[in-house]
Amino acid sequence: MKIEQEIKHTFDSPQQRALTNIIFTSNWVLNRIAAALKPTNLSLQQFNVLSILHGQPEQTATVNLITERLIDRMPNTSRLLNKLMDKGLIEKEKNTNDQRVVYIKLTPEGAILKQQARSIINSVLVNLEDKEADILNELLEKVRS
Repeated sequence: MKIEQEIKHTFDSPQQRALTNIIFTSNWVLNRIAAALKPTNLSLQQFNVLSILHGQPEQTATVNLITERLIDRMPNTSRLLNKLMDKGLIEKEKNTNDQRVVYIKLTPEGAILKQQARSIINSVLVNLEDKEADILNELLEKVRS
């Protein structure tokens, strides 16, 4: 459906339409993913942390590395990590040489839940062929350049 029909609005320019369409579509995708993740009791930001850790050597990273790599950099990283720790999905370890450095490690339970959530997210398909997805990726990267 066209964005004008979705939000019942006319735009002054193609640029304004494109920007609104990006924001609207982003929220639409985020809502679909959030609904799909509901059975895991994970937010998209929590899943992002588990994914970052999963891709690190020994599934361990510093808080700073996690913060730098988050897709949504708005949340309070410490609060996010505390919620994951309360769920038993990560562990915190202080560096013995430098008490300011905290290492975050993925627990076996966290690794299993991350894999389950990845399968769920992979099932949330967008209605695009691979070539169309490649073109969309190039255009979105151009917007950010």
